[in-house]
Amino acid sequence: MPVPNASPEALLVSSIPGLSPFRADGKLTNAAQSARCAEAASRAKEFLLDAPQKIDTERLTHLLDVYREYAQEPTVVLRARVFERVLQKKTLYIDDNPLVGTVTSKPAGVYPYPEWGSEWILREADQPMVSHLGEVELSDEERATLIETAKYFQTRSAEARARELSRELHGFDPRDSVAAGLITETAPYTIGSGTLDYATFIRRGLGDIIRETEGRLKALPLTQDNASKIDFYRAVLISLNALIHLAHRYADLADKLAGETGDAVRRAELLQIAEVCRHVPENPPRNFREAIQFWWFLHLGNQIEQSGCGSSPGRIGQYLDPWFQADKLQNGFTREDAQAWFKCLFVKILEYGYYQGLISARTNSGHTGHTINLGGFNAAGQDATTELDYVLLDTQIELQNIQPTITILYHDGLKEDFLLKAVELERTGLGQPQWMNTRLIIERTLARHAKVGVTIEDARASINMSCVGTGVEGRTAFIHEGGTFNLAKCIELALHDGVDPGTGLFVGARTGDARAFKSFEDVYAAWLRQVDHLFNVQRAFGSVSTKALGDTIAPAFRSALYGGCLERGKHVFDGGVDYYLYFVISNAGIDAANSLAAIKHLVFDTQRVTLGELLDAVDANFEGHERIQTLCLNAPKHGNGDPEIDALVRRVYDDAFKTFHAAGYSYFGDHIANIEAYSLSIHNYYGLKTGALPSGRQKGRPLTDGSVSATPGTDKKGPLALIQSAAQAVDAVKYGSNHFNMKFHPSALSGIGGARKLLSLIKTYMDAGGSHIQFNVVTSDTLRKAQANPDAYKGLTVRVAGFSAYFTRLHKGVQDEIIARTELTFDC
Repeated sequence: MPVPNASPEALLVSSIPGLSPFRADGKLTNAAQSARCAEAASRAKEFLLDAPQKIDTERLTHLLDVYREYAQEPTVVLRARVFERVLQKKTLYIDDNPLVGTVTSKPAGVYPYPEWGSEWILREADQPMVSHLGEVELSDEERATLIETAKYFQTRSAEARARELSRELHGFDPRDSVAAGLITETAPYTIGSGTLDYATFIRRGLGDIIRETEGRLKALPLTQDNASKIDFYRAVLISLNALIHLAHRYADLADKLAGETGDAVRRAELLQIAEVCRHVPENPPRNFREAIQFWWFLHLGNQIEQSGCGSSPGRIGQYLDPWFQADKLQNGFTREDAQAWFKCLFVKILEYGYYQGLISARTNSGHTGHTINLGGFNAAGQDATTELDYVLLDTQIELQNIQPTITILYHDGLKEDFLLKAVELERTGLGQPQWMNTRLIIERTLARHAKVGVTIEDARASINMSCVGTGVEGRTAFIHEGGTFNLAKCIELALHDGVDPGTGLFVGARTGDARAFKSFEDVYAAWLRQVDHLFNVQRAFGSVSTKALGDTIAPAFRSALYGGCLERGKHVFDGGVDYYLYFVISNAGIDAANSLAAIKHLVFDTQRVTLGELLDAVDANFEGHERIQTLCLNAPKHGNGDPEIDALVRRVYDDAFKTFHAAGYSYFGDHIANIEAYSLSIHNYYGLKTGALPSGRQKGRPLTDGSVSATPGTDKKGPLALIQSAAQAVDAVKYGSNHFNMKFHPSALSGIGGARKLLSLIKTYMDAGGSHIQFNVVTSDTLRKAQANPDAYKGLTVRVAGFSAYFTRLHKGVQDEIIARTELTFDC
């Protein structure tokens, strides 16, 4: 491992003693460049662990200028002009990472996007901001620019447009439902792209794509039917040429710096950077280094156009493998060389962040969703694992970055040495990889996209493209229909006739006085009626929000990189993509089921309390009602292999699914919307807004993580009982995902025996129909020490819910919830 504080020259001497760092043509040798890559990545990570993130308002100046200059242009062209201006004018720098390009103009910078939503800025500009790397800094001058831009977009943003349309068309304003903790909105927040068709664009080069697009534009007759296509192709050409221009700007800067340095090794490195940036992304790469730089330029453009959570590199080890294999044969390139370049890429991804206000911060915890997929199947249904997949595991074992995150696309054909290397990564305590059931994902893709002609070959190309969501790689758009919803809040509403007891707001349906309910089925029907009301208002608002996003921020660059948009001449909000992951996130299903189970058990089955007594205790947050709270906490809970409670959990999720689809909204037609059942850190945010529940949980405490995890501390019968309950809780073919966390004591995974036990557990879960599983391998004692002394544990990572995070930078509610998760072993 490189010495963090060693100079590049010292590192070269120690790495290749007696050898010149130069080839005969004056360029650096592979070994010399790889040593510099590894050293640069090590220094970058050390910097990022301590550096505050900084709001970069440079983009906002360009944004306002373009909106005033090009106000007459259609939205998709206007947005392309913004993209072009930023890439033309943004301040560039080159540090010692030979993989060049940054989203913002400063290290660890964060771009705000007030054209999506500006209310949070006006409401919170003076409040502390925290993203995935910690505190976000903002100078007084930058704060003034941020507020000025927010005011400009206060009535022009997607957020404002969605609310205006919703009031006009449906008489619904979402702000009361948001305040009550029933839903969150989608329009105010940028999101990631899911997965783009990196493989095709890298193989062809942007120059070839530009020529194809120019041909499509010239071939279109100027008719009403083609008007929007003409605008789209204009916008694509502006955007793709802008990215090439940015690469050339980096080449010019590298040439300039090469002329200024007196260090011969650094000069050679900078000249090579310039050569690479003049070739890619305009042309297909000639070697692995150019392929990975090409990928980063594409990803850079994607994140500059629209930052947000959920932009997956996909199966990068598989589509870059041809260049790796060619370099091995022709240039003596090694696995260690590839790993060095991946280290450079990983720290670039780690640096990227965003901030979009307090709600976003608490629901996402700064998670950026850069999910790399390993394994899976090829189009013929054979194991797709490549040599680079192993290299990517080795890279993460050494670096232990929270981003990117690693997903194993699990199937029975994965080789044992690959699986054991994945367990080696688990042992680091990083909370990676997460494991997903490839055969189930294929079945889900075939079912979800049956009406639009999905093929088995496309389904086999499905990947994990965000937190736990899935879609066909390179051909699936990633769009929220709505934000999120809280099924536990529907328990509160059912028990209070549609009124949220925390705020006093009427945000539900009238279901009557709960004290008059005569049976459990009366209670359940009231809860389901609240769910029905929720979906009828949220799904209508979701369709309006999708239209508002298309009206205000239609993206040309990312649309061009989705399969189908160039062929159809339509952007992503206009129906151009081959497939859509169009979704709403479900939260707190287990809390709802546990609460219903407690009511059934205590009030109707055993008659230990009356419903009135239980409601009194819940309304008092169990204060003065400790006996009843103990009864509630001891009532049957999910996660113990209890057939009755398992059936109730499944009923809750099945009925929510049916009710969701009965609402009947379908903005993209046969590309149906669906429920994604996962939590990120939404369970903590909603927990702050949810009162005491019949499950025994008190007001303000986090709700249950994931979607099939056990409420922390309530799974009493060991890991096998827990996976039995989790595997059947959600129909993960119908749902877009499920989400399952387990926590093991590190000793459980020790030795080959521990590894085999974990792999056996994963296989058992997958064979039983489980979709997703992930692990924390850490002791609760370690977490408590980190909570008490954060400076000593700044690099400690944990798995939250679909992502890893630095433990000491999480909200305390999330920290407490992770500590409280049951610490499992294989002895029970």
